[in-house]
Amino acid sequence: MLLLLISLLQFTPAAFAEDLDSDGYTAETGDCDDTAPGIHPGAVEIADGVDQDCDYVVDEGTEVYDDDTDGWSEVDGDCDDANPLAYPSGYEWSDGVDNDCDTVIDEGTDAYDDDLDGVTEASGDCDDGRADVYPGAPEVVDGADNDCDGYADDTTSAYDDDGDGWSEDAGDCDDGTVFTYPGAPEQLDGADNNCDGVVDEGTDAYDDDGDGYAETSDGTTEVDCNDYNADVSPGAEEVGDGIDNDCDGLVDEGTSANDDDGDGWSEDDGDCNDADRAVYPGAPESADGVDQDCDDLVDEDTTVSDDDGDGWSEDQGDGDALAGDCNDADPDIHPDAEESPNYLDDDCDGIVDEGTTNYDDDGDGLSEADGDCDDSNLNTYPTAEEINDGLDNNCDGVPEEYVGWACSTANPAGGGLGLLVAGLVATGRRRKPRA
Repeated sequence: MLLLLISLLQFTPAAFAEDLDSDGYTAETGDCDDTAPGIHPGAVEIADGVDQDCDYVVDEGTEVYDDDTDGWSEVDGDCDDANPLAYPSGYEWSDGVDNDCDTVIDEGTDAYDDDLDGVTEASGDCDDGRADVYPGAPEVVDGADNDCDGYADDTTSAYDDDGDGWSEDAGDCDDGTVFTYPGAPEQLDGADNNCDGVVDEGTDAYDDDGDGYAETSDGTTEVDCNDYNADVSPGAEEVGDGIDNDCDGLVDEGTSANDDDGDGWSEDDGDCNDADRAVYPGAPESADGVDQDCDDLVDEDTTVSDDDGDGWSEDQGDGDALAGDCNDADPDIHPDAEESPNYLDDDCDGIVDEGTTNYDDDGDGLSEADGDCDDSNLNTYPTAEEINDGLDNNCDGVPEEYVGWACSTANPAGGGLGLLVAGLVATGRRRKPRA
């Protein structure tokens, strides 16, 4: 099309009326390429990618053109380019046409005899992929419905004739009765119902386990409560196996596997005293001198137990040497411990840090650790007001200046001056604060 436009642009209006390629057509009369004599309206289209007949369709009618618009041309393999239902890999229909262009007609459809047994699916072949399956074929043991009657292996030994779920090949010793097959419940009917070669075993009258007892009594023997276990019968020895061995209605009685005290634990489970319901693994420990939880420890985690190993327990009084621990989780805290400046009551006397630098001995609100330079004097502590007592009341390390005395006075306590100082102290007069 681009070449056509370029060619047209080369012509003048006069050229449109002139047959430049002498093919009998001018551009004015429809010649789409008046420089090529083989291109004009009505020319024969050839497979060359050019629009010879100037109908704006390229290669139509040739083997490279998809005439039926099915996506395939003759060159691509379309065996019938006039039928959009026929092309390579097309779906084969039952229409008498080679739709997939493989030279075989209707293959894979109900009308085609795929297995060449002479019968198609449309004619009743129930498996047209097997030549031995068709209406009237002999039935054989292969799990297939050979004769297409709806039943597989019927009339053979592999077929379950009585409908009990077992065929003769599977072990049914009487395929004519639904009460006889491998594993069937044995009945008192004189027949080998379960096909094991033994008649009536497993019934109440039969001693199945060979221990001399059956489920029903013949008047001379007691009843077996489990006729499938030779270790279970009246008079058998009871053992710790979770079974009523002696058929008395009790399980494991008299053995270490029995929970004698009913606390949920037996000796085999770890109960260290199966005669006491309060004693078993995990039981709460009480302060009674008994190992309730069976961990080989007595009274642990109670108030009479020394939990931290410092020689003291929580209980107090009655002259007990192990009594009075106020924190039985810390071995450094007990009545004999030395008090340390740690904000704890180490010696369990109800007082914290007494006798240490953390304790406020004079009750002025500050301890030595807080900066009290004389913790035996209520009037001495940081920020205290200086008074005329000859002491460093505010703990600033500077000697006090006495009111009424010059700074040059060497000994304010001597002679008449001493009397004056004593008088000031007695009247409670305070010195002037330092400048």
